[in-house]
Amino acid sequence: MKNILNKISIVLVCYNSSFKLKKFIKNIPFETKILLIDNSKDYSLKKYFGKKKNIKVFYKKNDGYGSSINFASKKIDTPYFLVVQPDVTGINKKSLLKFYEYSKKLKDNYSVIGPHFLNASKKGHFQTDTTYKIKEIHNVHGSTMFFNKNVFNKVNGFDKNIFLYWEETDYTRRAKKKGYKAYQLNLVKVKHEKGKAVKTINSVEDEKLKNLYIWHFIWSKFYYFKKHYSFFLASLYFFPIIIRILFRLIIYKNNNGNKFKRYYCRWDGLKNSILGNKSHMRLEKL
Repeated sequence: MKNILNKISIVLVCYNSSFKLKKFIKNIPFETKILLIDNSKDYSLKKYFGKKKNIKVFYKKNDGYGSSINFASKKIDTPYFLVVQPDVTGINKKSLLKFYEYSKKLKDNYSVIGPHFLNASKKGHFQTDTTYKIKEIHNVHGSTMFFNKNVFNKVNGFDKNIFLYWEETDYTRRAKKKGYKAYQLNLVKVKHEKGKAVKTINSVEDEKLKNLYIWHFIWSKFYYFKKHYSFFLASLYFFPIIIRILFRLIIYKNNNGNKFKRYYCRWDGLKNSILGNKSHMRLEKL
């Protein structure tokens, strides 16, 4: 069992998440290596975790979730790694062993394995028939992803152009073209407190963070559709969405409240993606 846990690394991409990291890491066996990729220059992490032999802290420019995972994959010296967000609960020795066990049952021939989300009713958490121990699925949720490093490299990792959202969808689509399928392992059960990994100190910061998510979600969605279906078909699909956004902006224009700001961020993210501009929005720029 100890030898198995030595074969798995855990990658935690964090941004102002120290309060969640400390709680999460308590459940991880010391035999398993942990890589903390911090995008917020939180130097207290190195002070707090620096003396733990199984934990390495890396500070990286804040250029995206997928980019941070690509960076971590080059630092990993184990054949398998689990990417998980600090606000996920349910990852422990038992779940790590289950991921490894079913990786071997699949003969390491898969793109990614995701867990069963106990709170799958939340938007964005994919779920399939739970009567199966493991089931092929179209896509996994990016908060918890188990990889065979060799396959991850063959698929060329994540698209570095995507800052946030749709990176896992793009990855699984490219992997499937190479013959690698995605799976959901229902024997691993987790909960994801969506949007709770980043600490905000007041309602103003909380609103800025929500707007950041809105901006990047629609930027990435259009980018994904354009990349895989062509600019023309993406534009046709998004045309009614553009009309709805512009209509809402007119309605909320004189309100000048949070609703107007949210729709403006949605429009700005979509407009920049249509124009082919980079996903440049960051928390400090909101």
